Amino acid sequence: MPLRPRPFRSVRPEPGILEEEAPKTPVPEQDWPRVRADDLVTLVAHVFAAHGLPEVRARIAAEALCHGDLTGSPETGVAELARVHLPLLKNGLVVPHAKPLMIADRGAAALIDYRRAPGLWAVGDAVDRAVTRAGRFGVGLVSMRGVELFGRASHHAARALPHAMIGLVLAAGGEPGRPVNPLGMAAPGGAYPEFVFDLDRPGAEAAGLTLLVEVLAGVLSGVADHEHDTGLLVLAIAPTTLRSVDGFSRAASALFGSMLGWQDDTPIRYPGWREAQHLEQCRALGVPLAGPVRRELDALAASLGLPPLTSVA
Repeated sequence: MPLRPRPFRSVRPEPGILEEEAPKTPVPEQDWPRVRADDLVTLVAHVFAAHGLPEVRARIAAEALCHGDLTGSPETGVAELARVHLPLLKNGLVVPHAKPLMIADRGAAALIDYRRAPGLWAVGDAVDRAVTRAGRFGVGLVSMRGVELFGRASHHAARALPHAMIGLVLAAGGEPGRPVNPLGMAAPGGAYPEFVFDLDRPGAEAAGLTLLVEVLAGVLSGVADHEHDTGLLVLAIAPTTLRSVDGFSRAASALFGSMLGWQDDTPIRYPGWREAQHLEQCRALGVPLAGPVRRELDALAASLGLPPLTSVA
């Protein structure tokens, strides 16, 4: 996601809409050894393939899992590989070769049971299907169930961005004690970095939003009839089926440009800007990995007869 800096406007943001960048203080990641981004994704893909995922699924799953490390949220990245995802594959809760079952196909909308396929791949696959339908009908909707943990919803929603579309992923249900990331959205930013947003599970003060997600992602998919399952609503919208490309780009640029500014000598950015900046840095300088995570990955590489990750100077 290339950055396209523009002169900032001095504006006061609406509470809860924008994120303020923290003051510049040392963070642990600055001292962590770095590895090449593609090397990291490739190793994780090899690990998934060794646990039964077909090559294409393994690569998509690896990209989804490494998303946190590449965008500045390592707690949701490869640190969960050995702790969460590999045990699910080993104990059979995730079926690497599961073939999705099309339950209903209505053109612009479909209902699919992924039958315990890896969520890191399945949600991305559903977004791709929604994008294909949106290319034909202007909007594509996939209601899905039968998946385990899938990473950050916004990463999957962002698969719509290369097609100049808006992506939305809603999720409900999941295993007890394993809350899912209930909402992720991505939208083209015009002349600015794309808007990419994740909403953590809302609390009691957001009961209306909670019910909206439960109805659209849970009730619609039928996941309410299945214990320990996750239901999702995946939506892709092709805005240029309703208006011109230039018109949409100008409007998006005006919207996101108006949200940039300064407050108390602190730059204000919307969700997606910081992540895009971190992504560019990781691609250019390498991905920082904490010591324990690096040792886990090196051990997994050794178990597969692969060389360990090489640190970037």
